Amino acid sequence: MATENEITEVEGTDGSGSPPNDPKATQKTVRTKVPEVEIHLYREGKGPIDVFKSRLGGWDQDQLEVREILEKYGLKSIFAFNPSSGRGVPIPFGRNGRSLLGYRDGSVIHVDGGGKVILVLASG
Repeated sequence: MATENEITEVEGTDGSGSPPNDPKATQKTVRTKVPEVEIHLYREGKGPIDVFKSRLGGWDQDQLEVREILEKYGLKSIFAFNPSSGRGVPIPFGRNGRSLLGYRDGSVIHVDGGGKVILVLASG
């Protein structure tokens, strides 16, 4: 997963209207790092079942993409989780699917998820 965006700026022409002779001298490159967190995902207190990096979104780029995680792992809800005590606190998120609380770039977050309820109808 690429975590850097590259923006390239190329200057136009020299005074005569023709492109410059040395393109490397006039080309500028700027790289910006996309903020991300490391997530240790548990399922109902067991695990971690997966460890992955997730990009932060939102205006300040400090919000966790909660809905993306729920859909990817088939979870109904997720909680900020303390593995040593086994306690979790719900991670609230808005209609846009991003957490209401902000996170710092490079943070390690332990998350516990509860599975979706699946109804099985028996016939007979």
